[in-house]
Amino acid sequence: MSRDPFVEATEDVAAAGRATCGAIESAIRALQVGARARAAGAPLVDIVDELIAAGGRDARLATAAAFHDFERALAEMRARVVGTLVDEDGLSLSDIALRLQISRQAVARLYRLAQDGVEQREV
Repeated sequence: MSRDPFVEATEDVAAAGRATCGAIESAIRALQVGARARAAGAPLVDIVDELIAAGGRDARLATAAAFHDFERALAEMRARVVGTLVDEDGLSLSDIALRLQISRQAVARLYRLAQDGVEQREV
């Protein structure tokens, strides 16, 4: 049985959101360690060196990648919603633009993305 594209998309958004939250929490914990060290009088140069040695650059890059994945999941969900509203519910691009409070051009782009995604998934 085929799964509903909207359900799949929302699950993807939720998973990406949880991963983003985890990456942010990890970065915050590292920064809080640095802030406590600074409050205790440690030189900033030592704190920076420790943050880098503890994987600070990797944590920053992981957080940025997680944000990117979350934004991608949201964009795919929006495209799937638009595609479904057109193909299954028969709404016009103008109707969808009014409902979503975005331009008709943005809806057309999302619909094209939905069509491209459907073709790629069916191949």
